[in-house]
Amino acid sequence: MPELTISRKKPAPLPMVCMYCGAVAVAKREWRVANHKPAGAAGGGTDLGAVPVGDDPVSAAVGLLLLPFALWELVKGLGALLGWVTRPRAPAPPQPSNPPRDPPTTLVAVTTCERHARFTDRFVLAGAGMLVALIALWAWAVLVTRRVMGTDDTGLAVALLVTAILSTALLPVALWVWYVLRGPVIVDRVTEHSAVLDRVRQAYFDATGLAPNEPG
Repeated sequence: MPELTISRKKPAPLPMVCMYCGAVAVAKREWRVANHKPAGAAGGGTDLGAVPVGDDPVSAAVGLLLLPFALWELVKGLGALLGWVTRPRAPAPPQPSNPPRDPPTTLVAVTTCERHARFTDRFVLAGAGMLVALIALWAWAVLVTRRVMGTDDTGLAVALLVTAILSTALLPVALWVWYVLRGPVIVDRVTEHSAVLDRVRQAYFDATGLAPNEPG
């Protein structure tokens, strides 16, 4: 899906063009997202592991020689802990005169035409319809199975049970794939100076002349 990048330092009003079909937009939904600095990459590999101490006589002798030092470090640690517990309490730090500033935010918006103003509702309705259909299918399968239990006429019951099991496993996956690939416009990621809108349709860029993956 094409992406639309909105810059925090260069706030430019988005054109009133539907982000789904490229038609003239009649509604705009705006909200702010907090920007944040990128997290530093963690160094080191993942193939390091603890090396066990050997159980040979040399290792045992070294451990025995180091035992007094370990006990002395334990005594010093207990003394430091006791001193920390019995230390006088420091006075509370004074409250800062200026309240902390809110993190910088970026104003993002989703523009829609009249036909796509409630684009998200279709996924909610599809999920509700899928749930009702699965409940009805399972109820039908259970009723038919109970009716033919103990007889040889089990073809319909087996078919209904298999259909119910497959539908329960596949329909939610299909709904999820549909939502990921053709779902509503969302904020995909936020950086220090911008916010990126994902699932903006190509028709929006064709109508506005903007290039995908470039600041809006």
